[in-house]
Amino acid sequence: MKRLWLVSSPTWTVAYKSEVKRHRLIVRIAGLSRGEEIKGEKKVLMVYFLSTEVPLWVLFFALGVRSDKEVVDLIDYDNNDPNVVNILFASIQEAEKFEGFRRGRKALEFVDESIHKTQFPPTERMEECISKYLFPTLEHPTQKAQFLGYMVKCLLLASTGHRKSDNRDSFRNKRLELAGELLERELKAHISNTQKRMKKTLQKSLDDGRPIQPVAFYLDPSVVTNGLSRAFSTGAWCHPWRKMERVSGVVANLGRTNPLQTMIDLRRTRQQVLYTGKVGDARYP
Repeated sequence: MKRLWLVSSPTWTVAYKSEVKRHRLIVRIAGLSRGEEIKGEKKVLMVYFLSTEVPLWVLFFALGVRSDKEVVDLIDYDNNDPNVVNILFASIQEAEKFEGFRRGRKALEFVDESIHKTQFPPTERMEECISKYLFPTLEHPTQKAQFLGYMVKCLLLASTGHRKSDNRDSFRNKRLELAGELLERELKAHISNTQKRMKKTLQKSLDDGRPIQPVAFYLDPSVVTNGLSRAFSTGAWCHPWRKMERVSGVVANLGRTNPLQTMIDLRRTRQQVLYTGKVGDARYP
């Protein structure tokens, strides 16, 4: 499982991060409007999954949990903090808006209905969506419910000051792509470009009625060579999914004079910081 991401701004949130957008899940302590307050409590637990937000309790029952006590046991929050207890009770009351969600497949139907109201709903059935998109590295719904309970526990601990939230500006919390990943993506892009050019040249020869030549005649290796040379000289690498964009990285010689120099070179990173000055400022640009 990937590392969880805990932040306190703008609201307390714990997120399961993934490069695939549909695999992401966010649990947050949401604030209610004054007219929606539940017995004086203004905060409830909500889950953002597949571009829609559903009450936490409904998702637990969609994963096969059979009682409120089982949900509380999965969260396993030992500290009897009255604020946390109030949030849990308010979350149960928020889920009660989905009448009968504890019976049979009602919770699954409610989640399925919410997801299919989004702009780009998935084509799979709800059971397939949960299996494919919700914590895909975990196979059984019970395991998914246990991990979801662990996420909620981390969120409650952080919101009550018993666990530190993450610093988004720290490099230990950033996903760094190293040489192997960058080279793999760069090679795939240039080899794909070479194949397209090769196919175009071969098709042109066939259309002109010329005899077929050996493969080396249609292959242009300079496409791969020049592409890699450009990436190494500029530090601009292929974007993971946007074909027309490049990502900035660090390209430098790896010093091996001593182990310390090698470690320093390997840990070298580049952080893009947006300029905060105003247009017309004395230091602009």
